[in-house]
Amino acid sequence: MTWLRKIFLALTALVVLQVIVYYPRMPAVVASHFDGLGAPNGWSSKEVFFGLYLAIVLMMYGGFELMPKWIQSRPGTSMKIPNREYWLAPERRDATWAFFRRQMMLMGNLHLMLAIFAVQLAILANFEQQPRLHPAIGWALAIYFIVFTAWLIHFFWHFKKP
Repeated sequence: MTWLRKIFLALTALVVLQVIVYYPRMPAVVASHFDGLGAPNGWSSKEVFFGLYLAIVLMMYGGFELMPKWIQSRPGTSMKIPNREYWLAPERRDATWAFFRRQMMLMGNLHLMLAIFAVQLAILANFEQQPRLHPAIGWALAIYFIVFTAWLIHFFWHFKKP
Protein backbone atom coordinates (compact mmCIF):
# COMPACT_ATOMS: atom_id res chain seq x y z
CA MET A 1 0.00 0.00 0.00
CA THR A 2 1.45 3.35 -1.02
CA TRP A 3 1.76 6.28 1.35
CA LEU A 4 -0.69 8.27 -0.78
CA ARG A 5 -3.30 5.52 -0.43
CA LYS A 6 -2.67 5.37 3.34
CA ILE A 7 -3.32 9.12 3.53
CA PHE A 8 -6.50 8.71 1.48
CA LEU A 9 -7.76 5.96 3.77
CA ALA A 10 -6.85 8.01 6.87
CA LEU A 11 -8.75 11.00 5.45
CA THR A 12 -11.72 8.75 4.72
CA ALA A 13 -11.60 7.53 8.33
CA LEU A 14 -11.54 11.19 9.41
CA VAL A 15 -14.74 11.77 7.40
CA VAL A 16 -16.44 8.87 9.19
CA LEU A 17 -15.25 10.18 12.56
CA GLN A 18 -16.47 13.68 11.66
CA VAL A 19 -19.93 12.31 10.86
CA ILE A 20 -20.06 10.16 14.02
CA VAL A 21 -19.03 13.06 16.27
CA TYR A 22 -21.15 15.84 14.76
CA TYR A 23 -24.28 14.14 13.45
CA PRO A 24 -25.94 13.77 16.89
CA ARG A 25 -25.01 17.35 17.86
CA MET A 26 -26.39 19.08 14.76
CA PRO A 27 -29.86 20.65 14.65
CA ALA A 28 -32.54 18.89 12.60
CA VAL A 29 -32.31 21.58 9.89
CA VAL A 30 -28.87 22.89 9.00
CA ALA A 31 -27.47 25.66 6.84
CA SER A 32 -25.97 23.63 4.01
CA HIS A 33 -25.16 26.24 1.38
CA PHE A 34 -23.57 29.65 1.77
CA ASP A 35 -23.17 32.66 -0.49
CA GLY A 36 -19.86 34.34 -1.33
CA LEU A 37 -19.97 36.39 1.87
CA GLY A 38 -20.59 33.35 4.07
CA ALA A 39 -24.30 33.92 4.72
CA PRO A 40 -26.48 30.82 4.52
CA ASN A 41 -28.75 30.66 1.48
CA GLY A 42 -29.64 26.97 1.46
CA TRP A 43 -30.95 24.62 4.13
CA SER A 44 -31.39 20.87 4.46
CA SER A 45 -32.07 18.23 7.03
CA LYS A 46 -29.00 16.93 8.80
CA GLU A 47 -29.72 13.51 7.26
CA VAL A 48 -29.49 14.94 3.77
CA PHE A 49 -26.44 17.06 4.66
CA PHE A 50 -24.42 14.14 6.03
CA GLY A 51 -25.83 11.65 3.52
CA LEU A 52 -24.74 13.83 0.61
CA TYR A 53 -21.32 14.30 2.23
CA LEU A 54 -20.83 10.54 2.56
CA ALA A 55 -22.10 9.99 -1.01
CA ILE A 56 -19.59 12.54 -2.34
CA VAL A 57 -16.75 10.87 -0.43
CA LEU A 58 -17.84 7.49 -1.82
CA MET A 59 -17.80 8.95 -5.35
CA MET A 60 -14.32 10.33 -4.69
CA TYR A 61 -13.18 6.87 -3.66
CA GLY A 62 -14.63 5.43 -6.84
CA GLY A 63 -13.16 8.13 -9.03
CA PHE A 64 -9.68 8.35 -7.57
CA GLU A 65 -9.08 4.81 -6.29
CA LEU A 66 -11.21 2.39 -8.29
CA MET A 67 -11.60 4.09 -11.68
CA PRO A 68 -7.85 4.10 -12.59
CA LYS A 69 -7.64 0.37 -11.77
CA TRP A 70 -10.81 -0.35 -13.74
CA ILE A 71 -9.59 1.60 -16.79
CA GLN A 72 -6.25 -0.19 -16.69
CA SER A 73 -7.89 -3.60 -16.41
CA ARG A 74 -10.01 -3.16 -19.54
CA PRO A 75 -8.29 -4.66 -22.59
CA GLY A 76 -7.83 -2.25 -25.45
CA THR A 77 -8.28 0.82 -23.23
CA SER A 78 -5.79 3.57 -23.70
CA MET A 79 -5.47 6.84 -21.86
CA LYS A 80 -5.94 10.08 -23.69
CA ILE A 81 -2.53 11.57 -22.95
CA PRO A 82 -0.05 13.53 -25.07
CA ASN A 83 2.39 11.29 -26.97
CA ARG A 84 0.32 8.27 -26.04
CA GLU A 85 2.15 5.91 -28.42
CA TYR A 86 5.45 6.61 -26.65
CA TRP A 87 4.15 6.49 -23.08
CA LEU A 88 2.00 3.39 -23.56
CA ALA A 89 4.66 1.41 -25.42
CA PRO A 90 5.12 -1.99 -23.78
CA GLU A 91 8.43 -1.04 -22.14
CA ARG A 92 6.90 2.09 -20.49
CA ARG A 93 3.27 1.04 -20.02
CA ASP A 94 3.56 -0.20 -16.42
CA ALA A 95 5.48 2.90 -15.31
CA THR A 96 2.96 5.16 -17.05
CA TRP A 97 0.02 3.45 -15.35
CA ALA A 98 1.79 3.63 -11.98
CA PHE A 99 2.37 7.36 -12.50
CA PHE A 100 -1.28 7.84 -13.47
CA ARG A 101 -2.55 5.95 -10.40
CA ARG A 102 -0.21 7.95 -8.15
CA GLN A 103 -1.38 11.24 -9.62
CA MET A 104 -5.03 10.28 -9.25
CA MET A 105 -4.49 9.35 -5.60
CA LEU A 106 -2.71 12.67 -5.04
CA MET A 107 -5.73 14.48 -6.51
CA GLY A 108 -8.05 12.35 -4.41
CA ASN A 109 -6.21 13.45 -1.28
CA LEU A 110 -6.39 17.10 -2.29
CA HIS A 111 -10.13 16.91 -3.03
CA LEU A 112 -10.85 15.00 0.16
CA MET A 113 -8.91 17.50 2.30
CA LEU A 114 -10.89 20.37 0.80
CA ALA A 115 -14.18 18.53 1.37
CA ILE A 116 -13.33 17.76 5.01
CA PHE A 117 -12.32 21.36 5.67
CA ALA A 118 -15.35 22.87 3.94
CA VAL A 119 -17.79 20.56 5.71
CA GLN A 120 -16.10 21.27 9.04
CA LEU A 121 -16.58 24.99 8.47
CA ALA A 122 -20.24 24.40 7.58
CA ILE A 123 -20.70 22.28 10.70
CA LEU A 124 -19.12 24.92 12.92
CA ALA A 125 -21.23 27.63 11.29
CA ASN A 126 -24.35 25.72 12.33
CA PHE A 127 -23.37 25.97 15.99
CA GLU A 128 -23.53 29.76 15.82
CA GLN A 129 -26.64 31.79 16.72
CA GLN A 130 -26.51 33.33 13.24
CA PRO A 131 -24.82 30.74 10.98
CA ARG A 132 -21.98 32.22 8.95
CA LEU A 133 -19.27 30.38 7.03
CA HIS A 134 -15.79 31.29 8.23
CA PRO A 135 -13.77 33.30 5.67
CA ALA A 136 -11.01 30.67 5.85
CA ILE A 137 -12.89 28.88 3.10
CA GLY A 138 -11.58 31.52 0.68
CA TRP A 139 -7.99 30.73 1.64
CA ALA A 140 -8.66 27.01 1.37
CA LEU A 141 -10.09 27.44 -2.13
CA ALA A 142 -7.16 29.65 -3.17
CA ILE A 143 -4.65 27.04 -1.95
CA TYR A 144 -6.67 24.30 -3.63
CA PHE A 145 -6.63 26.06 -7.01
CA ILE A 146 -2.90 26.84 -6.75
CA VAL A 147 -2.06 23.22 -5.93
CA PHE A 148 -4.47 21.95 -8.61
CA THR A 149 -2.90 24.23 -11.23
CA ALA A 150 0.61 23.09 -10.23
CA TRP A 151 -0.58 19.48 -10.44
CA LEU A 152 -2.00 20.01 -13.94
CA ILE A 153 1.25 21.57 -15.13
CA HIS A 154 3.27 18.72 -13.60
CA PHE A 155 0.94 16.09 -15.07
CA PHE A 156 1.09 17.42 -18.62
CA TRP A 157 4.79 18.29 -18.36
CA HIS A 158 5.46 14.66 -17.48
CA PHE A 159 3.92 13.56 -20.78
CA LYS A 160 5.70 16.08 -23.00
CA LYS A 161 7.58 14.80 -26.00
CA PRO A 162 10.59 12.76 -24.89
